[in-house]
Amino acid sequence: MALGLTAAQRTETALTENHLSGARFRVVADAAVAFTALHFMMPPPDAMNPDAVVWLPNGTAVDWRFAGVDLRIRVFNESSRIDLNEASPELLSALLTVLGVAEGEAVALAAAMVDWRDEDDLALLHGAEAAEYRQQERAVGPKNAPFMVVEELLQVLGMTPELYWLMAPEVSVDLDGVGYDERYASAVGFAAREGLTLEDAMIQIAERDAPLFEQGGGPMFVDRAGPLYRIEVSEEDERGLGRRMEALIEIMPGQQPPYEIRWRRFGLSRAAQEIGEVTAN
Repeated sequence: MALGLTAAQRTETALTENHLSGARFRVVADAAVAFTALHFMMPPPDAMNPDAVVWLPNGTAVDWRFAGVDLRIRVFNESSRIDLNEASPELLSALLTVLGVAEGEAVALAAAMVDWRDEDDLALLHGAEAAEYRQQERAVGPKNAPFMVVEELLQVLGMTPELYWLMAPEVSVDLDGVGYDERYASAVGFAAREGLTLEDAMIQIAERDAPLFEQGGGPMFVDRAGPLYRIEVSEEDERGLGRRMEALIEIMPGQQPPYEIRWRRFGLSRAAQEIGEVTAN
């Protein structure tokens, strides 16, 4: 009985510590978002100053410490992603091909994505409407309405969890018709749009983000785009495991409040999720 009580107490203690740790991370993650929003509302440093270090929305990790917690912050320009509700079948197919999907499979999956979001029941060539979902014994067919969240991709016929994890960082459903901004596009998205290999796109992206000065941090340009930014805040250990928060903010200088958080999501880091998947298998 004593051993049973000890085990129960340990479990309760671990659950309490985990709950407190999660609550603490939520607080410091929100502080990181506020810090980042303030930084991106301020004019960037002069690029001609060789000592200038400009924080760009290109996913570069920035370490930040707050309330005794070490965090890593990454910022992405949202309009540099591919609009999942506006992209053509050809662009979606090109994106899938860059991600390593075979050409025929990429064409079919891209058509299925468009069939998921369009309003009619007519399948595109190689696409998938209600009949194709029934053939695969799917309980639910295509939505026939725009994607509301990127996670809906997991319901599209032909999508796998592995491919979803590759594709999700490259697309957005939050652009509301805002035009594409290639200045901070990822190598994958840039390759898909320009018809390049991923290797060639990576070279061009590296040249784009290169400093003006060999010994300085001044970028080639200081227009930080916006006003929509995706912010990732993570607290990771030496194995890359830990908690993670992702938020989409809109910068609104001169207004009160000066920025709006459109949404935020909390969860484990991708590395922790992968380990969990391996353990479960």
